[in-house]
Amino acid sequence: MEEEKLFLGGILINNSEELIINAVSKICRETIYSVLGESAGKALLFFLEKDFGRDPFEVLWESPRTLYSGMEKILGAGTKILINILVDGINKESNLNMSPELFLELMRNGDQRSTEEIRLFLRKVAESSIIAHGMSDT
Repeated sequence: MEEEKLFLGGILINNSEELIINAVSKICRETIYSVLGESAGKALLFFLEKDFGRDPFEVLWESPRTLYSGMEKILGAGTKILINILVDGINKESNLNMSPELFLELMRNGDQRSTEEIRLFLRKVAESSIIAHGMSDT
């Protein structure tokens, strides 16, 4: 796999895939807990991790469509609502403006172009989080 790179204020950070996933995971977990409550949020993430055999945010990075399908098995129609809320929360936290409807469409498409567009958004989320909170907090 090609090494991921992230530029922060002109500084190159190597091996940034893990850094991106950690930053996105932190923001998403906080948003899920605030929407569903901590217990229900932890239960959702537990079942997703159990289904995938790994962190659901790694799955988001590698195969957004797979995460969407897994969420749909657990939440049904609530998946769209939760993803809309997550994207809104990420936008507010990261001062970004990804359309929740577009994000949903990209997740459901599952093609390479859609995956790359989601990864670009997640890189921006990580950049924003790292700049705002520092590397050690992500």
